[in-house]
Amino acid sequence: MTRRRVWGLALAAFAAGGALTFVVMSVQEDETPPVTVGAARSAASPVPTTRAELVEAWTAELEDAGKELPEGWDLLTTDEIRGRYLHQRMVNAPSAEDVDPGMDRRVDG
Repeated sequence: MTRRRVWGLALAAFAAGGALTFVVMSVQEDETPPVTVGAARSAASPVPTTRAELVEAWTAELEDAGKELPEGWDLLTTDEIRGRYLHQRMVNAPSAEDVDPGMDRRVDG
């Protein structure tokens, strides 16, 4: 065989391999998992947004604690009312002991 013929066969084999690779890759199915869409989240915020809603929620939290709105509360800004409401909500939250009595006991191993 001549040198030219060897190079021609090598080039033809390379081209055939490339074409075969292209055909196999185009026929092969994509194995990546399909894109899924999660459950829609509620757009509503758990914290009231308007001043009236904040005052109502704050009043309810204070009533749970056996308190009333402080004097001069109507002079507070909406952000101050929100802060006091959130603070009272945290104060009224149950402690770990109320949720799971004996939770703090140690386990001897």
